[in-house]
Order: sequence, then C-alpha cells, then structure tokens
Amino acid sequence: MSAGKPSVCLVTNELYPLGPGGIGRMLYNFARHNQDLGSPADIHFLVPPILLSSRADAREVLEQALDGLATLHVCPALKSVPSPLAQLLAKAEEYPWTSEWLYGESYRYYLGLRLAQERIGRPFDFVEFPDFGGWAVASLEAKRAGMDFAETVISARVHSTQGILYGVERFAYDPGHWAGIMFDAERHLFANADLIVGHDPAIIDYTARNYALQERWDGRTVLEFPPVYIRTAPGTYVGADEVEVPPADDARDFLFGSRLQPVKRPDLFIRAAILYLETQPDYRGTFRLVCGGWDRVFIDNLKSLVPDKLSERIRFVERADSDERQHYIDRSIVIVPSDYESLCLFAFEAALAGRKVILNGVCPAFGNGFRWRDRENCLLFDGSVESLAATMHDALTWRPTGGIEVAPSAPYWLSHRDGESAPVQAGATPHRVFCYGANSTSEVYRHIDVAADLEQALRAQGRTSDIIIQIPRGSFDEGDPEAEAIRKRGWTVAFSSGNRECPSMFAHRLLALGDGAVLLLPFGYEPNAAFVGSAFDVHAANPSLALVGGHVEGIDGLTARSDHLKVYSGAAPSTALLSGRIAPAMSLVSLDAIRRTGFDPLAGGLWFEVFARTCALNGESIAVLPMVAGTLDLVARGKVETTKRISAGLLDQLGRSAGWQARLLSVEPVQVPSEGGGPIALDHNQLRQALRISPARRDRQWEPVGWHNSVGVLVHPIDGEITIAELPGVSRRVSAVTGYVRNFSSDNDGAMVAIALARSNVSADRIRQIVESGEHAEEMAVSGWSKIEPGADLKIFLPCLGVSKGNDKMLLISRVPDGGSEANAEIVFVGVELQSDNNTIG
Repeated sequence: MSAGKPSVCLVTNELYPLGPGGIGRMLYNFARHNQDLGSPADIHFLVPPILLSSRADAREVLEQALDGLATLHVCPALKSVPSPLAQLLAKAEEYPWTSEWLYGESYRYYLGLRLAQERIGRPFDFVEFPDFGGWAVASLEAKRAGMDFAETVISARVHSTQGILYGVERFAYDPGHWAGIMFDAERHLFANADLIVGHDPAIIDYTARNYALQERWDGRTVLEFPPVYIRTAPGTYVGADEVEVPPADDARDFLFGSRLQPVKRPDLFIRAAILYLETQPDYRGTFRLVCGGWDRVFIDNLKSLVPDKLSERIRFVERADSDERQHYIDRSIVIVPSDYESLCLFAFEAALAGRKVILNGVCPAFGNGFRWRDRENCLLFDGSVESLAATMHDALTWRPTGGIEVAPSAPYWLSHRDGESAPVQAGATPHRVFCYGANSTSEVYRHIDVAADLEQALRAQGRTSDIIIQIPRGSFDEGDPEAEAIRKRGWTVAFSSGNRECPSMFAHRLLALGDGAVLLLPFGYEPNAAFVGSAFDVHAANPSLALVGGHVEGIDGLTARSDHLKVYSGAAPSTALLSGRIAPAMSLVSLDAIRRTGFDPLAGGLWFEVFARTCALNGESIAVLPMVAGTLDLVARGKVETTKRISAGLLDQLGRSAGWQARLLSVEPVQVPSEGGGPIALDHNQLRQALRISPARRDRQWEPVGWHNSVGVLVHPIDGEITIAELPGVSRRVSAVTGYVRNFSSDNDGAMVAIALARSNVSADRIRQIVESGEHAEEMAVSGWSKIEPGADLKIFLPCLGVSKGNDKMLLISRVPDGGSEANAEIVFVGVELQSDNNTIG
C-alpha cells in the first residue's frame, strides 16, 4: 500500500444519481461516508460508456454529484485500443451471449483500470468488483500473470450473483450455455479475489457454500456494514445512525417497493393481498406495488393474478417518481417478501423512516437474527401466502419495541494491508516444448520452422528451451531426413507408435519427462513467444496450476488475415459440461495434473478437450492469461472441437461418479453448430411461407407482406407502422443471418430495412415491442436500420449465435424513412442466408 491515502477504485455499471439501482446508491454512500470521515481515502469509480449514454446530461450529473467526493473514470471502447487482443474482442461485440462477448466486457474494465492508474500516476491500492457480471476475469488473470496489479488488493463485494439468483429463481429461465458462462465468470472472482467483503455473516456463509469455497475463503473475508443515508426531505439525506426514528403510525395500506422480478416474490405479495381481502371483508386499505421491471411478460402475468373486482384495491404504480414513491412509502406498511437478499437497503431505509416492515423469514439475510429480530424491529413470515396474509393482519396492531443497528463499519481499505502478490519471476530452467501432430514431410518441416522461431524468440528474452518434436513411426524411421533435421538443431526427436498413438500412451510419454510442466504445441498453431514465457513464469510461481493457456486467434484461410478470437474460460465447470473452450490445445500442462487425470483412450482425437474439461469439472486450478497465446491456421481450424458424444459421455460419467441413478445420456447436451458447409439459402418454398405479424391488422386493401412476382418476399412499409414478416427457421442453431433486399421502384422515398432472429417461444407482441423500442433482449437479435434507396440493392448482416436455439423465427422488417411516404414502396427480400459455425461459441 502507498504511504499516503489509500486509493480505492469501485467498479460498477450503476451509480447514483443515475437510475434507481440500490447498488449504485450504496456505492455513492461509500464516497459520501468517506467525506464524513474526513476523506481518509481517495475514492474512484470506473463505469462503462453505456452508463453515460443513459441520458444526454449523464456525465454532467455524475460529475456534479461526485464533486469533492470521488473521481469518475470511464472504460474505453475496445475499438479505440490499438492492441491485437482488444481489436479481436471488438469484433466479438457483435456476438452477444458468448464467452467472447463476456470476456470483451471484462477486458474493457481491465483496460479502464489501467488507464485510470495512468491518469492518477500510480497503481490503485484497492480495486473492488461487484460479485455479478463476470467483469473481473481479465483483471484477475492479469494479476495472476504478473502483468498488472501486483501491489493492488482486488476485492469482491457480495451483492447477488446471477448464479445464486438463478438457483433461487428456479424454473424462471430458458436453459442455455450463456447461463453457465456467466456463472463460471462470477465464480472466478470469488475463487481468485484477494479479499471477500460481505455485509451479513449468513450471506457470506450462504455464498461460500453455494460455490464450495469455504476453505478457500478461510481468512479472506471481511464483514462490514455499509453506510446508509435516510432521506429527511427532498434532496436531503442524513446518516442512518444519526436519525431519530419516528414512532410507527397507524398506516393501513401495504406496499411492495422492490423490483418486479421472480426473486423479489411480488407474486407472494399479490396472492397474500387477495387472500387477505377475501378473508377480511371489513378491511378498507389498499395494496400497492410501487416499482417497475423489465420483463413485460412477467409483469403482465402478475397483473393477471388480480381479479377484476379487486383491481382498485391491488394497484400497480410502475412509473412513480421519487417523490410519489416516497409519498406512498410514508403512508404504508412495507413488505419485502424476497426469497433472497444480500442486504436490502430498502428494508433498512423503510424501518428507519418509522415504517412497519414485514420480511420473509426464509430469506437468509432476514431470518438469521443478526440485525432483524421478529416482533422487535420487524415482523417475519414463513414464506407462504397464508403466513404473509396472517402477518399483514398482525401488522395493523403491532408496534416495534426495538430499533435496528445501522452504524456503518470502518471501510476495510483503511485497515487491510495483506493481499500483495509476489512478482512473477522469469524461470532459469529450460522451458520444455513438446511438438506433436505433424504427419507428412511438409508438416514436419513446418513444425520445425515454428519451433525454431519460438526458440529464437525465447532466447531473445533470455530464456532457454528444450524442444521435442514427435513424428509418427508409421511414416518415418530413425534415419530419415526429417529426424536428422530435428537432431541437427540439438533437439530431441520422439517417435509415436503407428499413425495415431493412443492418448494414454502419449500421456506416458509425457510423464517420462519427469516433473514440472511442458508446453504442448500441436501442429497448426503458431505460438506467441510472450505468452509462452509468461505461461512458464506463472506456473513456476504457482506449480499447483494444472493448465496455463491463453486465447487463440483464428486466421482467415483465404486472406491470411486475422479473422476472429477463440476465448477460453479456464476453471469453468459449468462451461465444461457443454463446451471444449476450457483451455486451448496449445497450453502449458502440469505433469502432475496428467498423473492425476490422464488422457482418456476412448476420446480419440478429442483427448485434450476431454482432459481440459475433466480438469475443470474436478476443480483443478487453471489460468488463462489475458493475451493472445498464438494463432491457429486453416488446417487445424477445420478440426472438430466439441461433439454431442463427448459432452454426453462427460455428463454421464459425472452423474455416475455422484451416485445418481439417472443416466445423463438421456439428456441431450447443448451442442454448438457444426463446422463448415457454407451458408444455407432459404429456397423459394421457404420464403413463400412469410406471414405478417406487424401491423397486427391489415389497414390497407392490399396485403403488405406476401410473395412478390416470383422473386421474393414483399415487406411493404406502412405510414406510421413497422412492417414485420416472419419466416420459419431451420432446426439447427445459426450464427448469422444475411438478408438481400431490393427496392424495385425508382419512384419512392426509399425505406428503412432490418432483419432479426427471435427464439421460437417469443410472441408476436413481444417481437413488435422489441423492434419498436430498440431494447436489447436476450431472446432476440435485431440488426440496425439501413436505408435502401429507390432502385437499389442492399445486403444486411446479423450475428445471432448467442440468441439462436434452433427452430428460430426469421424476421424481415421495413418502415417508412423519417419524413418519407409509403407511396410506391416496393421493398422485396429476394434472399435469406443462414450461417452455421462455431467460431465464437463459449
């Protein structure tokens, strides 16, 4: 830690006063509390650019609110950073809900931290990440690699991870690979952060057990209660421990003020209100849900629970401003029926404002007796509708007999001194590199050239190397020129048995090298020497690592240019169930890990994928450095990466080892799209099936969607409307859709056109809502609007791999341009192509 004030950077995607988020308010409170303490620390916030685009004056509002309290930093756009990894990840921004997309987000925060440190002229003493979102992956891996943050404590604050919320909100989500990617990234922070900060001992314990990290967290957790500020007048807030709590009044209305989402259990509130009104006919109060949410289907379902005759007694107030919301809170009994909360500032604020508070005793933050005590400072119910209705009745006459403890703890950054990492030192022992997989004479000489370049680059770094090149005895003999060319360089030549050696035999060959680690260099990869050196250093610093990998750049076979990035997830057990993207085949491998796990002889050519996935499932430690490990050429790129058979075999083994009677072979694993084959063009019979889903009614005498002159689908724009045609998709998942559009008339104002893909279960109403609002939805991918001029042709490209589930809906869209007219608009989609590949799947 620096000799002066500790510098603390809090990473967040929400921050008061922009938006209503409770976490954003809590983080602002830290800065406010630091000022109240005399500013003993320098507080900084790092936010993404999207937060500043939430409103026109967002930056001005934030900087004014933080004036004198904290310094604001903004993450850079990946496209603006001139590094190979940033540029490759910028391409992945077009593919949401993939490992590449998530890693790009974490890498942007990492770059933001580096730029912020340059701005202040020194490293941060503390960087705090929230536990959700997976944003810390790149920064943590940079620290593990010795690239950055050697003097910085990276902490994780326990809020509510998606992984925990999904466990509580069971049955609320469609299955898919994205959930596992997110869960693993969140767990990565908890597993590797220097410090874990929580607000409640029960929540810390609950989280540690949920992620099986009790032993890892031993001695690394800090319990501190955050500062709470109470609104005493419009624009005026006072520290909660300085507020004189008014006595509870005789309010008879009940209020639900949390977000409308499953974990908050608004359904419990509504059903208990209905039961109470049915059983207490003399009650004259009102039940209000003064809040909002983002899922209209969920909200509409909640509203449908309320009988028409009770609609005036159970009311939804979704767009209340802060003053109106406070008006209702001040006149109500507050109910928080959440199944899970990590703290719930709202409950504390309500109690400290003199409101009676009813809490769900099943929630670990409420029912543990730490701060909330039944019938003393709150009323608890047992999580059921009947119990909540009965507790509502008790609340009308109950009076609190005690207060709640809300004095803020001293921030951990004022006292914590541990967590600094020893710098990673370059190893003095030779770096062993085992090259394998070359089968022909040209491939052997290509492998020799690659190994020679690596040896020279490592020598320039002051490192020595021990190169071994394996060739198949089925094709070469001891005295062949290929073997002599290897020995001539002072390297070792190894002969594999036959044409394709059994994976278990290959494992024995590697184990004969002794101890330590070896870089496996399969044919087709060109390693980045900087990665190779770093990988050996990282393993030397932490020999318990089973694998050290990086990310792999794919090279376009036609242009020989950089094409895409394959991101690998490391110790990611959820991802390992479905995908081979744990570590690349070109990785540094611990020989001890091979002894523990071995190479499965039944996995054939996918033995390394099975090994890496098994390591992740067995809890082995894996590091994936935030750098491009190397490139993959066209030959190796065409090899199969993940198959259903491999995934099914791993799943079934996992179930059997756990003693389950259910055979998981009966559960079809999620499968990435198959390689190759080129785009699939929808034929005329498929295009003829186009149906209009918008406008919902046909307001013209003619049909705006239909088959046009035997050439394509007419999607005629309508004044004041958006025209949407729906086509049935194909059974497989697709990674991209291309639409070809032609404006057949030269006498019109042109049109705005777009294409989209929606999952099969997305309703027409929901499709219209997403297209009209422009919102970003996980269940649907929409291209940007493009202008097609009179008489012109246009090609529209839409990446959609993270959205597609197979049997999707293909959508063709048009509208009248601003200031234009529908007259003579003859907009025809003459072709639709579907692309299927696995370049970006997590």
